Amino acid sequence: MALKLRRESGRAVDEDLVFFLMPYGKKKAPDGHDFDFNVVYQELAEVVTGMGMRPERADENEGTATGPLDAAWDGVDRAGIVVVDLSVPSTSVAMELGWAMCLHKRMVVVMYEGADVPTNVVGRLRPIQYTRELEKLRKLRTELRVGIEAARLSNEPEMDLLERSITSGAFEATARVEIAYPDRIFVRDVQDPLRSAEMRREDVSYWDMVPEDMSASKNYRQGAYINGFFVIEQGRVTFSQRYREVNPWPRLVATYQPRQICTARVTKVRSGAFVELQPEGGRSFIPPYQARAANLAEGDEIQVRILKVDPQQRRIDVDLAEAPNASPMEPPAGEYPAEGDQLSGKVFDTNVERGYVRVRLDGYSRLGLLHYSKMSPLFWDAVRSGVVIPGFEVKVKVSQISPSRRRVAQWDIALEQVVEQTAETEPSTEQTAADGDESPEGAPVPN
Repeated sequence: MALKLRRESGRAVDEDLVFFLMPYGKKKAPDGHDFDFNVVYQELAEVVTGMGMRPERADENEGTATGPLDAAWDGVDRAGIVVVDLSVPSTSVAMELGWAMCLHKRMVVVMYEGADVPTNVVGRLRPIQYTRELEKLRKLRTELRVGIEAARLSNEPEMDLLERSITSGAFEATARVEIAYPDRIFVRDVQDPLRSAEMRREDVSYWDMVPEDMSASKNYRQGAYINGFFVIEQGRVTFSQRYREVNPWPRLVATYQPRQICTARVTKVRSGAFVELQPEGGRSFIPPYQARAANLAEGDEIQVRILKVDPQQRRIDVDLAEAPNASPMEPPAGEYPAEGDQLSGKVFDTNVERGYVRVRLDGYSRLGLLHYSKMSPLFWDAVRSGVVIPGFEVKVKVSQISPSRRRVAQWDIALEQVVEQTAETEPSTEQTAADGDESPEGAPVPN
């Protein structure tokens, strides 16, 4: 008997329904080991529920009683977002994926590391990969949340059927930023709205400074337009400004040494001055207090002193060879909070190994460091378990502002969490010195 699939006329899409197309129970994973995919579903269903949405699989669909394929069709048809797991070869999952594509559903695709991706969808998706390892499963939870948020913000279908298969290559394009996070952005091709991809901080052009927070940078925040390439490799599509660029940093590290004096040309003046080093190239920035005092203007040729060449952050720190005045003794007014200020902030990133969370304070562009010794035990447990992610709101107090040991004319902001004293929240331990980039020296991290 032939399977007949029908759509109900006028049926509305349930925007809060996330329907899962995936293997059931124990199957052989791409690494050759048996793996229980019901465990994966339970993990991901918790993420969906925590977002105020409803997860569902075909075996949970009470809307039909005629068979699993009818239940799957009904779920795909109703769902606002479809999550597809391509971890193991499955005729039913492949067929259901085709249904979702034909219905122009917004989709998030996940797969066990090493799985084969169907060639008819290569170039239209960025699979989120995972393994049985606990850390990979935690990362899967976080990336699923990001993927669903990006899909909900999009009014375009995530994928559609392709007229031809694309297994590798690159497409130069102008893309629009649809959603921005501190360490990554999601973009969509302006000319081909069906093509979307993720761009990470390491995909920023070799010649540009890597922003600490992409969502706060005007070049990468939501709504910005950027030029680059959609790059397809091994079944994944990413957006990169580095494609075809030659990495200049080995040459720059060999050319510029600390305390070396060289010529630079001012290319742009804002609060500080952006400069191009001569003759080997390389971009840098003159601190505002020096640029103002020297009255720098676009086109000026100046002598600068090399302070540090950092290929990881893709930045060269310099100052004027003959600085007109010394570094200021206090933070610039309005750019930093005052010691003792209590204010809210959002988590920028976490580092469990070093025992800290960096926080972007509301109303300020600078990051503050919240060490585990200045958190409540409950909050530290939440950090270690992966519950606290970028964007998580936290109430803090500025405990110390001190000159940075790593950056010229900048200050480090040490924070402590503001909590109500209850039986479950014990007073914090002694103040630990911190800088804005690494855990305080000598401070042990609890297991």
